[in-house]
Amino acid sequence: MSRIFRPTLVIVGSFGAIFAPPWVTILCMGLLAFRYPAWEVLFIGLLTDFLWMPPGLSHPLPIFTISALILVWGLEPLRKEFLFS
Repeated sequence: MSRIFRPTLVIVGSFGAIFAPPWVTILCMGLLAFRYPAWEVLFIGLLTDFLWMPPGLSHPLPIFTISALILVWGLEPLRKEFLFS
C-alpha cells in the first residue's frame, strides 16, 4: 500500500495543479507532508505557482510555495514525534 500511495499522490497533485481545483492540490500536498518527509510537496507548490500566478503584478505572493514550505518543515517535528516515522 505504501509503495503505491506516495507516487499516486504525487501524480494526482501534479495533475491537480494543472487541471483540478486548488483544494485537490492542497489536499495532496497535505497528505504527502503528513505521511512522508516529501520534497515533492515543494515541486507541486512551485508548479502551481508558476502556472497560475498572475503575470501583471509586481510582487505576487506565491501562496502554494509558501504553504508547501510550511507543510514540509512545519510538520516534520509532528511527524517524527507522533506519526508514521
